[in-house]
Amino acid sequence: MKHTCNCTSGCKHLTLGSLIDWCGGKSELSEPQRKKRIATVWNDSRKVTSGDVFVAIRTDRDDGHSYIDAAFKAGATAAIVDKKRSDICSSANRKKLILVSDPLKAVQRAAARYRKEMGILIVGVTGSSGKTTTRSFIASVLKQAVSVGETFGNWNNHIGVPLSLLRFTGEEWAGVIEMGANHVHEIHDLSKIAQPDIGIITNIGYAHVGLFGSLAHTTKAKFEIVDGLSRQGFLLLNGDDHRLVKEIREREGIRAVLYGHSARCQIRPQQVKVDATTGVSFTLDGSRFELPMPGRHFIYSALPAIYIGRRCRIPDEHIAQALAAQKPVTMRGGVEKKQGVSFIVDCYNANPSSMKSALVYLGDIAKPSSRVAIVGDMLELGKYSRRLHQNLGKDLARAGIKKVIAVGEYSSDIATAAKQGGIASRNIFTAADSHQAISIAEKVLCDGDVVLLKGSRGIHLETIFEQFRA
Repeated sequence: MKHTCNCTSGCKHLTLGSLIDWCGGKSELSEPQRKKRIATVWNDSRKVTSGDVFVAIRTDRDDGHSYIDAAFKAGATAAIVDKKRSDICSSANRKKLILVSDPLKAVQRAAARYRKEMGILIVGVTGSSGKTTTRSFIASVLKQAVSVGETFGNWNNHIGVPLSLLRFTGEEWAGVIEMGANHVHEIHDLSKIAQPDIGIITNIGYAHVGLFGSLAHTTKAKFEIVDGLSRQGFLLLNGDDHRLVKEIREREGIRAVLYGHSARCQIRPQQVKVDATTGVSFTLDGSRFELPMPGRHFIYSALPAIYIGRRCRIPDEHIAQALAAQKPVTMRGGVEKKQGVSFIVDCYNANPSSMKSALVYLGDIAKPSSRVAIVGDMLELGKYSRRLHQNLGKDLARAGIKKVIAVGEYSSDIATAAKQGGIASRNIFTAADSHQAISIAEKVLCDGDVVLLKGSRGIHLETIFEQFRA
């Protein structure tokens, strides 16, 4: 039976008064106004509707203080602003301001306090890749039995995590929060805000390594999730990732459970089967689970979801139902067919680890004669960029790819290595950007081809699918 909150016993709704207090702010809002529940806290005035609160955050690209009046016009009931910038809005709206020293830090403090007040189970998910899918799987499983809050959209950074928590209604039994970072110490801050009871690290890879500096620094950064871990909390770690295993063995006092295919894992799938049409299936402790997507890397997202579901006493049959209903998150591995060509649309992001998983995925669902890879630059790799793109070219050859279209600054490095690996030069193409790649794809793709579209978000490879033979 699904857990429901009895709002007369312990339910913690977010009110304007609580928000003002937790932000450490000052406001002329009246007592009746302070008792009102908040709908949503937005940092984008274009999203504000009646009853919302607007927070004016300054970034490198824009300053939210320029949109305070627009937020009130859209129906905002209050706005969190820098007390030194209060005169930027009209005098009519100043009584509705919540004045703070730093709006971003204020909402971070408020989110951390709200999380404590709710007192719910929080699962935190970080890692170099697979975070969003893992978060989605866990939330879907938990929703079979309890009320669940989760990261809103892709809000997984220093702004998004606190705003996601502040979106919770106060009626949740659990929350699943995704934590992303590209610099050391960022996960530390997010973990302190979310205070997870269960921390998950999906893997360690070259994502953002140019910003972290090295894989060793990446590993340390992801392990910052323990900094906010509750006293009785524990980690779920990908036991097939040797960096994670090495790191946890060198640390004392941290409880950890390993999941994966290797013998050292406590959560280990058996009888794995991959079918290009029906997807992936496997057994775990005698129960059979099916995922309606053929990429075997999705198993790494399913295992922690099953483990957490079982700990929450959700029957295996209900967990299986939730997993069987899953679909790839937008631009993260769904198969779409268009004009006789099948596309694996995996364009949200890319790094060497996720590229390798995607190539295995392509190999599982396509016969060698139909395998095509349209790959874009993997960004934020720093000094490792050229070598890792050359390695990608070699991986394409090892994966038995028939045709390659490489897109971006490092396309020639990919192409040269792919040729050296054995792919015929007549089947290797380079493009400066996705627009140029579209015209190439129109000429070289054939009916029956299965095409992997994989690259960092900034390369916009999804436009190739969107405009193909349109």
